[in-house]
Amino acid sequence: MSSQTPSLSPAPTILAYRGRGRATSSLPQTQSPAPQTQSPAPADNLRTRLNDEEKLHLVRFCIEYRVEHVKGKKGAFWQKIRMLLKEQIGKDLRDPHSTMRILLQQFEVQRLPQMRQLKWSCGARLSR
Repeated sequence: MSSQTPSLSPAPTILAYRGRGRATSSLPQTQSPAPQTQSPAPADNLRTRLNDEEKLHLVRFCIEYRVEHVKGKKGAFWQKIRMLLKEQIGKDLRDPHSTMRILLQQFEVQRLPQMRQLKWSCGARLSR
């Protein structure tokens, strides 16, 4: 005679509190599957840092090729600047337009007090 064990329904999870209010289970825990999200590769998150000399190359290329920065072809202009930088300094700057915009903002912030002083001194001289 063979005996079969009846299938049992899963037992409820029993929680026991151990010190500092942590609950632990006496039953084995099942791990929920990790969410399937695409995260960029670690290299994609790294920024390309430019030193002062490399920033100067960026500015010089923008000035040298400024005639190519025209309506409808600005994307091609920035691609060319990116390519020139990669050839000259060996770094692939993903968005030279953004970097140039930041450099201009920094320049304007540094020069604003000097421009105000110059404007004030010129205005004071004219009123005398």
